[in-house]
Amino acid sequence: MVQELERSRTKSPFPEAAPAAYPVFYRTYSRRSEEGKRETWQDVCDRTLKGLVELGTLTDAERELVSRMQRELKAMPSGRWLWVGGTDWSKNPKNFSGAYNCTSTNVLDWRAFGLMMDLAMMGCGTGAVLEPKYINQLPPIRNKLTVTMRGDVGMTVASQRREEAEIKVDEANSRVEIIAGDSRQGWVKSYQTLLELSTDGRFDGEVEAIIDLSDIRPAGERLKGFGGMANPVKLPELYERCAKILNAAVGRQLNSIECCLLIDEAAACVVAGNIRRCLPEDALVHTARGLVPIKDVQVGDQVQTPIGYRQVVNKFDQGQQDVYEIETNGPVPRATLNHQVAVFGNAKGQVEWKRLAELSEGDRLMHSNQILTGTLTHLPADTTAQRPEQSHTAKDIRIPELNAAVAWLIGFTHGDGYVAGRNKHNKPYGRVEWAMNERDNDPRLLSQLRSKVDAGLAEFGLTATHGSVRGENTAKSVCSSIRLAEYFHTHIKQPNQPLEVPSYILQGSIDTRAAYLAGLMDSDGAVNNRPPHLLTSVYRNFVRQVAAVLSSLGIAGRLSTTVPTNANWQIKYNLKLPALKGQYNALIAPHSAKGPVRIGLKTYGFTLSGAMMREAYSYSEMRGMGFQGSYSVDSNYERYSVEADLDLDIPVTVDGLGSYDHVQTYDIEVEEAHCFYCDGYLTHNSAGMRQFDSNDDVATGAKENLWRQDADGNWSIDPTKDALRMANHTRVFHEKPSPEEIETAVRKQFYSGEGAIQWAGEAERRAQGKGRYGLNPCGEILGQDFHCNLAEIHLNQISPNDEEAQDDAFRAGGIAVAALLNHKFMEERYQKSREEDPIVGVSFTGFFDFCVKAFGVEWLEWFAAGRPDTMQGLEFKEKERAYLSRWKQVVHETVWEYCDRHNIRRPNRCTTVQPAGTKSLLTGASSGWHPPKAQRFIRRITFRKDDPVALACMDYGYSVIPSQSDKDEKGNLLEDPFDPRCSEWLVELPVEVDWANLPGADEVPIEQFSALSQFDFYMQVQKYYTAHNTSATIELRENEIEPLAQRITEAIQNDEGYVSAALLARFDDLQTFPRLPFEPISKERYEEMLVEVRSRRRTENFHDALEKHDAGELIEAGPAGCDSDKCLMPEKKPS
Repeated sequence: MVQELERSRTKSPFPEAAPAAYPVFYRTYSRRSEEGKRETWQDVCDRTLKGLVELGTLTDAERELVSRMQRELKAMPSGRWLWVGGTDWSKNPKNFSGAYNCTSTNVLDWRAFGLMMDLAMMGCGTGAVLEPKYINQLPPIRNKLTVTMRGDVGMTVASQRREEAEIKVDEANSRVEIIAGDSRQGWVKSYQTLLELSTDGRFDGEVEAIIDLSDIRPAGERLKGFGGMANPVKLPELYERCAKILNAAVGRQLNSIECCLLIDEAAACVVAGNIRRCLPEDALVHTARGLVPIKDVQVGDQVQTPIGYRQVVNKFDQGQQDVYEIETNGPVPRATLNHQVAVFGNAKGQVEWKRLAELSEGDRLMHSNQILTGTLTHLPADTTAQRPEQSHTAKDIRIPELNAAVAWLIGFTHGDGYVAGRNKHNKPYGRVEWAMNERDNDPRLLSQLRSKVDAGLAEFGLTATHGSVRGENTAKSVCSSIRLAEYFHTHIKQPNQPLEVPSYILQGSIDTRAAYLAGLMDSDGAVNNRPPHLLTSVYRNFVRQVAAVLSSLGIAGRLSTTVPTNANWQIKYNLKLPALKGQYNALIAPHSAKGPVRIGLKTYGFTLSGAMMREAYSYSEMRGMGFQGSYSVDSNYERYSVEADLDLDIPVTVDGLGSYDHVQTYDIEVEEAHCFYCDGYLTHNSAGMRQFDSNDDVATGAKENLWRQDADGNWSIDPTKDALRMANHTRVFHEKPSPEEIETAVRKQFYSGEGAIQWAGEAERRAQGKGRYGLNPCGEILGQDFHCNLAEIHLNQISPNDEEAQDDAFRAGGIAVAALLNHKFMEERYQKSREEDPIVGVSFTGFFDFCVKAFGVEWLEWFAAGRPDTMQGLEFKEKERAYLSRWKQVVHETVWEYCDRHNIRRPNRCTTVQPAGTKSLLTGASSGWHPPKAQRFIRRITFRKDDPVALACMDYGYSVIPSQSDKDEKGNLLEDPFDPRCSEWLVELPVEVDWANLPGADEVPIEQFSALSQFDFYMQVQKYYTAHNTSATIELRENEIEPLAQRITEAIQNDEGYVSAALLARFDDLQTFPRLPFEPISKERYEEMLVEVRSRRRTENFHDALEKHDAGELIEAGPAGCDSDKCLMPEKKPS
């Protein structure tokens, strides 16, 4: 009997068009009471409103307005206030900063460093101004610090922990003991004290700093008051790393980058860094000296690019990261999800760049057809030990030059060779042997193989004995030589150990690599198979390396796996030759006893899609080249290259994302080309807010040349600079930059994300004060030593025709931010800034959605056409301006009226637009002013397995699946979230923007909006609404670099109001692999998923569902100071 589940029905506080609202709200903004109950949205509204009323002494009318607008989701206080507003913790003056989104601090004394760590620990975004006029006020470094760690985190029982740091100074012995306290202030004081010791006049020379962390609570313990969980994992590293930075500057003042490093080292203890674009350490880069693992590539190396060899100008150690295989019908490259790879943009070889996460099934990766020259390499020197004179097998050997015969022998040994191991006395048996199939092989082939073994051994001055194994179908060749066995054991092969292609093969000449591959083919390869098999091995990385060697000869192999029927046997990895057999026969077959492979009709192999071909050629042109000309039939690459007389890279077809590893990663920067070939494929190079003077050469090149070379010529990253990756660096121009400087900055941002420019002249004009050009981390607030509190208006919840609701929402936002101006900061510099230049910001989100509903699909189509100044276009712009100007006026009038009534200095700028990431999910708004990614999509949010919020999502009807990293032993994605092998969950949420069903809206390709269209829309907001700055991320394609740079130049030269904007490389194809964070879907699929959600739903009350499962504090509790959706993607895995 099936029992009907009783449904608890209650009106949802969040719109149905915002399915992410519940999981985001309960993960980010809902606090736990002392009784262990979680807050509902109404509870949060009550708490935050009570805090605003008390702090701001609001009138009844103001209270009613703010309450109504927040409960209707039309105007909300800052994310920080949603988390801490109204709590007892927030009412303590030392915690006031925790209520603010963001800050900016001029770095002019040691206290500034401690303040920024304190702010970061309270969840504030921290901006730092590191210009010479500030950092030159720091005293010179006089003392060398030696750090000694004593006491592990969590050693002291909770009842005996000290909250405040304790400092014990022993001047006589130049020793200082720093006992870090179990509190925010305790962490900060220990950090700041260490910095101060470097310039402490009581010491002259070396100072020993003893750091005791035994009072610090361990990771995972709940934080009272602030909420969330403790996480001191990186704290022990902080002190030694800071000491190294300071010690390098003894006898002088710190420069801007050293200051930046000290700030970022502290930040690294508080937050985790972003996923960077990079490659696994063993990825083989095509260089002028052959195939070189990226970990060994050096600055100055020449790497192969589509425009010839170009120099490596920078190298980056990107730490341990997740790298994914791209499953293809060719070799299998690996990279992080953010890394960019080249794909065919059209049949003529146009390059498009896509992140791994943006790839689609059927995309064609670009594989090199060039032959890597390599270098003259040598075998390693003979270091085998001397043997007793009476030994009969300790024959002398000579180490020959690495010629084709020796390379073939090494390949043959890797395939069918056996290097005898050692006996129980650890004595070598002293022989190397090779086995061959005697019955199945042609007698002539067996003779040739033996001759090639003899030729290879002759180079070592040795011979082999050839024979057969009695009773077996096996022929053997045996060389009895302790010296050779020891040499091969050391440098070529060991029993039951993974194989590796030696560096002298990887970097060898063309003949060396070709002969090595011929040796592999002659061992267990099969030239007559369809397609021919070059190699089969149980060693996956070895097969990858061999595939890269094949790629270096301009041949793309095909990797596949054979899963054994016996569970105790290992998976076998195969490397096949599906195409380019003529290249194989020309380069490799001359060295092989098995000879050339058969070349059949060029029908299969590697192809270009029929649809792509038909975009480039007519039906008759296709038929003229011998192709069917059908959109659904792919065209053979080799045949097409000949018929069209085109020199194209090999198109390798993408099947999907494959296995996942957590490995050490690196990236490089290549001059001019900004791309390079790696593992056969064309791949792109890589690349808080820190502001530097534009003339600060040290800062301008801060993230360049991070690598250093030791006395032996080895390169490694300077560990003291690794923390620079914690923040983006912005150059502040006090004079208008030249067009060349702007284009360079735009180009650098496109390729690496670094090098943004800020025009200080406009910032100071807006702020009405010299020096007021400091930016918060997301770039939307201008000021000096400031705190900013932001309210947010959700325009997607307001009708364009309801002027009263618009006014109410912006008035409520103005009141919410003005109330916090009553705070009196304990830190003098922040209070002084508050008194002289009070900062507030009323932002909005969902402006794009608002405009679509206000102006219709015609506005969307005009936007897609580039927002031209036609009659209709000018009318649209005037309507946009009217809305923006009206809202700006309402905000300023409201804030000024409040300030006048409470005797508070008026802020002279009150409007801004923030990135609006997390809070936008509460209503389903498109973030800030930006367009959405698609009209309909699946949003996947990552949770730990059995997370109570994810379990509540299941009861609410949302599907929960294993994450992309959870796979079975065959590499297949797991399907059951409760599978014991599953460690992480994805909650799948079907999302539809609220204007998606307007007639014709589906036909507008919003992902194709040009950079100039986006910039024009952004400047409308910047000119007519924003008094501070507009946080903007302009997405652009490579061919848009110059026109966008020209447009930015015009905006600055003509004083149009431009301050700064971030740029992001554009990826046109939004189709994604399963289980990535965003997946665009059709209307039909969206409606199907909606029906499925409703059919699975067990309750209409998400809070009740959560209470049923909830059992503990969430480690993710509380919003970040910056919550841009640009920063949140890809989702960070729980640790």
